[in-house]
Amino acid sequence: MTQVLRQQCRAFAELGWSHGVLSSQPADFCERHTTVAALDYSSHCAHELHLDACLDATKDWPSPRIWHIHNPALGCHPKMTALLTGLLQRGERVIQHHHDFAEDHRPQNLHRLTQQGLPWFPFCERSHSVVLTQRDSNILCRAGLPESQCTVLGNPLSASPLGASMEKSPYVLVPTRAITRKNIGELLLLAMLAAPHVRFATSQSPGISRHQEEYAHWQALAQQWHLPIDWAVTESMEHPLDFDALRKKSTHLLSTSRQEGFGLIFLEAIAWQRPLLGRRIAHIDSDLRAHGIDHPLLYDEILINDVPFGPAAFEEKTRLLRAAKEDPSVVHIVSRGKSHAAQQWLAWALSMHQTPLPVESIAPFHPHQHAQKIADIAKQLFRAPVGEIRHLDPQKVARGFDA
Repeated sequence: MTQVLRQQCRAFAELGWSHGVLSSQPADFCERHTTVAALDYSSHCAHELHLDACLDATKDWPSPRIWHIHNPALGCHPKMTALLTGLLQRGERVIQHHHDFAEDHRPQNLHRLTQQGLPWFPFCERSHSVVLTQRDSNILCRAGLPESQCTVLGNPLSASPLGASMEKSPYVLVPTRAITRKNIGELLLLAMLAAPHVRFATSQSPGISRHQEEYAHWQALAQQWHLPIDWAVTESMEHPLDFDALRKKSTHLLSTSRQEGFGLIFLEAIAWQRPLLGRRIAHIDSDLRAHGIDHPLLYDEILINDVPFGPAAFEEKTRLLRAAKEDPSVVHIVSRGKSHAAQQWLAWALSMHQTPLPVESIAPFHPHQHAQKIADIAKQLFRAPVGEIRHLDPQKVARGFDA
């Protein structure tokens, strides 16, 4: 999300728009910035003090203004909901920018929101929701949000081609924090089936978190089986690479994630000019195709003895991995309705002759295009009268993500 803020601020500055940032940490990408301790996830201040702190921090900023709040209903910071409602009660104009949702398979976050005892998803004439995909828009609108108060707006991204890698053999980068929903067990499966000269790398560990146990399990298994995986390269004690150097070293990118709010890697692969292979995520793929983007190296499922390598516990995935190790011929990759022997499909996908999609294809996501849509929303909000504040039913939202 920091990268999105950085791109937004850069675009706003280039267009000459007055803007500022409130955050709990320094933001070197914006000239007008104020640190507000109450915005930290660990803050224990009362709801009223949370609102007062933000109002006090902006008392000398130009007015009237638009409050552009990122991830107000994610649940990492439940008091953000109270802040949002407080602003609307004062007649302020608010853009709610939803990158992710607690209802989208984040039970701990949803529990935090429920425990605070306050309704979330407030809306009124002076509020507008921005979501990343058409699926998310459909879910909110079916839960009661007027379509006129919701805009689908993908994350902004500029082309930044890396140039050719100096590697002579495939070096496949998984540019992500290795948390559970990134489906890291599938990385082991692909590394097991790839040709001997292929090497894989992850950029980050999951850090100190509930994901650490599963991450340690995959690391130990990969070491036991001598799989060609470099773990958390940017954090390595022996031969660390900064992220830019790691990107330049890569020849391909890989995404094994089964669920994403937006899936920025599907655009980054084009911006960086690296071929992308990995799992197709249906609702993201649909939106990308609407913009003419169709990655050819994505697959829909991996079958081991006809059993999907799906969203199972890591113990079940380990059992499937052992079966694949014993007999690689039982593994098949399903792509575009056709089943392929996994080893042959990977040999094709990981060829050094694969090329990325043309950089022009991400033009619709340029930061200036993104900023112009924000400007259109702002004009709508400046014309809007003060109105009644209502709330969406979170249970209806949750059912939308479960469908």
